[in-house]
Amino acid sequence: MMDYSPLLSDCKPLEIFRKDKSEGELSHAYALFGDDPAAMEWILREMVRIAVCEKGGCGECSACRELEGGVHPDVRFYDDRLDVHDVNELIEDCARYSVEGGLKVYVIFQLDKTLAPAQNKLLKTVEEPPEGVLFLFGIIKPAAVAETLKSRCKKLYYTGVEQSVLEKALTEAYGENDNSLRAAAYAGGNISRALKFAADDEFAMEADNIISLLGSMQKSSAVPGEAARLKQDKEHVARYLDVTEIVLDMIAKYKRGLTRGGGGIAHIAQGFSYAALGQCEYLVNDCRKRLESNCAPSAVLDTLLFGILEVKYKCR
Repeated sequence: MMDYSPLLSDCKPLEIFRKDKSEGELSHAYALFGDDPAAMEWILREMVRIAVCEKGGCGECSACRELEGGVHPDVRFYDDRLDVHDVNELIEDCARYSVEGGLKVYVIFQLDKTLAPAQNKLLKTVEEPPEGVLFLFGIIKPAAVAETLKSRCKKLYYTGVEQSVLEKALTEAYGENDNSLRAAAYAGGNISRALKFAADDEFAMEADNIISLLGSMQKSSAVPGEAARLKQDKEHVARYLDVTEIVLDMIAKYKRGLTRGGGGIAHIAQGFSYAALGQCEYLVNDCRKRLESNCAPSAVLDTLLFGILEVKYKCR
């Protein structure tokens, strides 16, 4: 597994958190926003080390060793979706004294997975936490988290890694080849995505095909040829939807000035307005639901390709 430290140890969220700690100004709750769950989990764990270690995450003291071993008595990590019962237990634990006399830290890696009633239950405690309690929340889908809950947190934003930094890391891990370079270009700063792509020999070809299709498809007569090229089983269509969604996300990031537009993205971005991108993303999600509902993979492909063509026509 790739060591995330060289990629993330100096990222902006950690820079802000370290500053707050050193100045004695830690907030009672932080919300980390981003689209890379693995990278955000690493950042949140590093924030815990900074918070509970007197030296800001030395890696050698008893607190750091306990964290490394997963046995720190005052730190709780939550990976799964929380319900009201889970939150009630969390709140009860907040009221107990710290075992080691320092901060009690509660980390929810993906708060957006927590059900609305549970979020509402958690709100009062986040608004008025017991002294010495720190909440750290990861948020992938902001719309799934109550505005009142987000407003009680200090907001940090993880925007990804520079393409050149990703290229260096991937070539060191997988060798200097086209797949590593394309994975860095296509990942949009997302480390998890880049690692997945670099290890996937078919990814670069699939992404190139989708980019070519999005740029050249002008008539419905192009759809049958594209559909015939693909393996029309559920697994491969699901993968095609995933890569299409990634390409659309890359276009959106390029249009917002967040990436350099490698891999042909800059060229095809000219043909997509923000409205078209939004409709295409909705279309991909709709097709994914159809596939999960056991619609025929071939029918899902037709829906996707004809739908993209229609969106491009309407939004040109």
